[in-house]
Amino acid sequence: MIKAIIHWTFPATVFLAAGCVSLLPETAPPKPRYHIGAIDAGSLQGPSVDWSLVVADPRTTRIYDSVRIAVSTAPGKIEYFAGGEWADRAPRLFQTALIQTFENSGRILAVGDRAALSVGDVVLQMDIRALYLDVRSGDPVSSVTVYTRLTDGKGSIYAARLFGVSEPARSESADDVVAAMNTALSGVIMDIVAWTYDEGEKAVRAKS
Repeated sequence: MIKAIIHWTFPATVFLAAGCVSLLPETAPPKPRYHIGAIDAGSLQGPSVDWSLVVADPRTTRIYDSVRIAVSTAPGKIEYFAGGEWADRAPRLFQTALIQTFENSGRILAVGDRAALSVGDVVLQMDIRALYLDVRSGDPVSSVTVYTRLTDGKGSIYAARLFGVSEPARSESADDVVAAMNTALSGVIMDIVAWTYDEGEKAVRAKS
């Protein structure tokens, strides 16, 4: 098999050099790449807190731990969107957008992932359970579900809650799909931030 590949490749190379004609297929244009945006500070009013927060790396399955945008086409069946992809792994983009949203609020003493903030007063842990475009009913709808826990990082859980938002897409074009995904993600991020401030403050005050 290796000899056969070499045999046919060599004449093709000679032909290319002599005739200057490309026998290679045209390269497909790159897919557009999208990010998950943080929330502006204007939507994050509230009192400041004097504790620090570690946002742990979100846990999820390999279905969503990818740059590919998941699409649910049938019960239990996941495919991937052909019109675009995330600029980085989806959980990493979600984590970064969440951290930046906390920073934008200007209300917290310190916040970061474990690389930036190895120890914090409160740890936010997340399981991404759904992050996909649902087309099972025919109309595209983005679906985001995240289970969250606030802990001390040592096993004690202060609070836990499931957050979920769905947002219909105007069409199945890449821009409309990602716009709907970002709207749903923004809703989840806003809810998680508000909940974390409330429950984190209760936990820190109870400890002191």
